[in-house]
Order: sequence, then structure tokens, then C-alpha cells
Amino acid sequence: MGLKVIYITLPPRKYPRVKKIANTLKGQNITFQALVPKIRIKLGTTKVERLISASVTYTMFLLQIFFADADIYWVANAPEIFVLPLILRKEEYILDYRAPWPLELKFEFGKDMLSCLAERIAFVALKYAKVVTLTSSALFEDVKKFGKKVYIIPNYPQKDRFKPNIPYDDFRKLQGVKKGEKVILFVGNLVKVEGVDILPEIVEGLLGKRRKIVLWIIGEGVLRSVVEKLEKKFPEKVRFFGWRPYREIPNFINAADVCIVPRHDTPFSHYTNEEGVQKISEYMFLGKPIIACGIAPSKEYLLVKRKDMVKGILEALDGKAPKPTRRTWEDDCKEKVLELIKDMNQHAE
Repeated sequence: MGLKVIYITLPPRKYPRVKKIANTLKGQNITFQALVPKIRIKLGTTKVERLISASVTYTMFLLQIFFADADIYWVANAPEIFVLPLILRKEEYILDYRAPWPLELKFEFGKDMLSCLAERIAFVALKYAKVVTLTSSALFEDVKKFGKKVYIIPNYPQKDRFKPNIPYDDFRKLQGVKKGEKVILFVGNLVKVEGVDILPEIVEGLLGKRRKIVLWIIGEGVLRSVVEKLEKKFPEKVRFFGWRPYREIPNFINAADVCIVPRHDTPFSHYTNEEGVQKISEYMFLGKPIIACGIAPSKEYLLVKRKDMVKGILEALDGKAPKPTRRTWEDDCKEKVLELIKDMNQHAE
């Protein structure tokens, strides 16, 4: 086709989805670029510091987007503000609607001017989008009223790029797992939205059980101190690995006995399932039983109330959790991406 496609998100290196799209478009006579912010600042972890940092970073990135040049623009939401330069230039774009950003801001900061502004920007982004892509079918209700053509492209892992390179027993031995010990795994951003503040009650709930259980935590974020204190308080029960390169994640998942997704019940809980949350489909890919709270129901995992997370974990260890389905990018997503780009190109012509 001889096309240039620019994918706009912040920051693209943190989202394996971007690499999957890039790999899909290889060999298609398409130049793919993930637009990387040239200027980013980070003042601190308080809400005020985070807001100031985001404001400066976003402003500079908006200018960068305004002067970008491509045949097809694909913009990830959260935040949707990055479509504004394209609307001003009257460019057609794809909106990759991945999450209900305004609702997440309300949950994190409360209902204020910021969340109201986010709600308005989200409306404008959907209104002017040529095509909308969704990470999950659960998001369809948000966009159907706009009458746009919609492609559902989940965040499933790639067959040949997501696999362990160290055998199960060897990796567990390498990490000091004791004989008969069961490993519970949490992977994710260390933030309230991911339910990191729920982890202490899970650990304390497991203490009185007659089982050798250790919780592995992998991630980075503003609630890192919560995890560090938990590890210090229960050194025999908690292992904190910090941020790990993506290529290492399959080894950790493969070595786990149960994987958990502990989240709060929120106005956007029903949006969250295995299609949109990549780590859930990665747990599924390696056949691990999954225990979750605060997300949408699915036959792929055992969904429980927050207070029953420990009970759910114990049931999973006893083989009472669903056996997940192995879904992949190649089988469920690749052709949709190619069809989308062809659709956009034909319209541009």
C-alpha cells in the first residue's frame, strides 16, 4: 500500500499492544511509527505533582502530534485529548477506545472539573473519529450511539512472542520456592485502580491457612511503598520483584499456581474482562487458574467478592477454578487489524 501509519499513545513502550500492531503490519508495504513523546517530566507522586507533570507532558506532546505527518492516524484513548490536534487539522483518525478514562479519573481524583473536562473530551473524540477500535466488547455500549464502524481487537498475547524460556521447576528453584509451596501471582501497575491496596488483606487472610503459600508481586507505580511495607512485614509470605522486562513475565506466570486480579467494585468494573486486560489473557494463555474481584463476569476465571478472595484462591489451589481458554493475537486479532487499515486506506483514496 505504501502507507505510513502513526499510532499515538503515552507512552507506547509500556503497551505490548503497540508492538503487536507493528508486527502485524510488517511486510505489508506499510511504515508504522509509534509516536514517542520527546519531552516528559515527572515531579513526584502526589496528586498535585502528578497533575502538573501530566499537564506539561501533554501540552508538549499535543504540539508534537500537531506537526506529525502520516496517511493514517491511530490514537489510543486514556487520555482522548491527543485527538485534538488532528481535529484542528481536519484529519481522519482511528480512536483506539481502551478504557472509560473519565470514570477512572472520577475514581482516582473524585468528581471535579478535571473529570468533567475529560468526559467532554471523550465525547468529542468519539464524535469525530472515522473508525473506533475496542479492546473489549464490554466497551461497545459506550460507542454505539455514535454510529461509527467498530472493530473489536482484544489484547491477546502473540503465540511466538509470549512463552517462557526457563522450565517450570528450574524457574521456581531459581526463585527459592520451597518444596510444597504454592505461588500466588499478581502482575500490574501498583495503583489503586489495579487493587494494590487489597493485597495486604489477601496476605493477612492467607496467614492462618495450613498451606505453604507465597505471594509474588510484579509491577511499579505510586503505591510501591504499600508493597514494600507488605514484603518487609511478611518476608516469608511476600516476594516483591519490582518492574520486570516484558520478556521475563512468561516465566513468572508459568511458575505460578494461581494468578489474581483483585480490583475494587467501581462504576467501570463491568468494562474489565479478559479481552481488554492483557495480563488476564496472558494468564489464560499459560493455562493458569485465575481468581478475580471487581471486574466483569466471565467463564475464563472465578469471580468472587472482595471479601472472598482468599476463599477463591484456596478453591483454585484445590482445582475448583475454571480452566481458561487459550486465545491469541494471531487467531483473533491479526486479520482485524489488516482489514481496518485496508478500510481506512480505501476511504482515504
